[in-house]
Amino acid sequence: MTFDDVKESAFMAFDTLRANKLRSALTILGVCIGVITILFMVSIIQGLNRAFAQQIEALGSNTVFATRFDPGFKREPSAEERARKDLTVDDADAIRRESQTARSVSPLRRVLQSTIRFEDKQTDTPALAGCTPYYEDTHSAYVGRGRFINDSDLRERTNVVILGTDVDATLFPFADSLNREIKINGTPFRVVGVMEKQGNFFGQSRDNLVYIPLTTFDKYHPDPFMPGTIIIARPRTRADVKVLIDEMTDILRRRRRVPATAPNNFGVSSQDSLLDFYNQLTGATALVLTAISFVALMIGGIGVMNIMLVSVTERTREIGIRKAVGATRSVILWQFLIEAATLTFIGGITGLIIGEIASFLMNMFSPLPAFIPLWAIITGIGVSAGVGVVFGLYPAWKAARLDPIEALRYE
Repeated sequence: MTFDDVKESAFMAFDTLRANKLRSALTILGVCIGVITILFMVSIIQGLNRAFAQQIEALGSNTVFATRFDPGFKREPSAEERARKDLTVDDADAIRRESQTARSVSPLRRVLQSTIRFEDKQTDTPALAGCTPYYEDTHSAYVGRGRFINDSDLRERTNVVILGTDVDATLFPFADSLNREIKINGTPFRVVGVMEKQGNFFGQSRDNLVYIPLTTFDKYHPDPFMPGTIIIARPRTRADVKVLIDEMTDILRRRRRVPATAPNNFGVSSQDSLLDFYNQLTGATALVLTAISFVALMIGGIGVMNIMLVSVTERTREIGIRKAVGATRSVILWQFLIEAATLTFIGGITGLIIGEIASFLMNMFSPLPAFIPLWAIITGIGVSAGVGVVFGLYPAWKAARLDPIEALRYE
């Protein structure tokens, strides 16, 4: 077919749309709903993936962490994992000494909720973290006012504390907190610093924490199995992440005397592993939603086939005239295929516009992030036109196979 033939077929499709407004609108609506479903699915999944990746990046996408538990996402540790020996500060020191790629190594212990009080003000939600001076560089989290924990605090197990900005605002809304005495679970601590604001991680504030020396933490929480020790390491460059994982694994296996043929009795992973696991979860969800989307498109496609079959019946005499003056079967076939693709293309464009508006409104008025990438827009338009070709093929074939003499006799 020539370009003029394609253009003429497209114009004929528009004429059909104008002549049968309600019928064409219902046809377009079916395809439109299918495209909206695809875009809605993609925008939610891509928005969540993008938000999660940004949150991971904010935490430090190149950090590596080790615990006595195998890495996983929101799963319960097995009985064997719970029985393992905890990691120690000496393990962290060994990684710092022996690793060639570690820039900084920070052991950390936490209690998820602590009661913190200053005079008549109290908060029960902050997490209590026991850490070392290496915490700041490892986590890229720095003190905004005052100072952080130092080596003297660790040696002397002093009762000093650094507040997150949320805790500071709750206990000291109108006063300077530095050098004030607060009580953590009933024990007095002196405030020596306030952290910079760090923001949220998926709705959970990273500023609702207080930091004390790790040795002081051990003094008041002597059971190492309750808080559990996490060793966080930061490589010199992002390219060193996998090398650092291998180094940490080798060092910890030697220190924990793991036989060569035995599996690790600890877990080492990176933030990238968490992101990969999350993408696998959303990928499975996307697969299900894609299947639902294609069901919606199939329903729209069946409507297209029905309308095109009616169109072939209505235009039987026209087809006979075109064949009588020399139109070949392939010309008739392509004419109806292009008409079907044009109709569904219009439905795809309409669905795309509605989907973009819905994505914009979702970002403005709901907590769900929504993002429609360029490839999804191109795919939506391409799939909508493809639906017209696939479901318009039989009506087009039927039109092309009509006998011109019988078609001319049709009333």
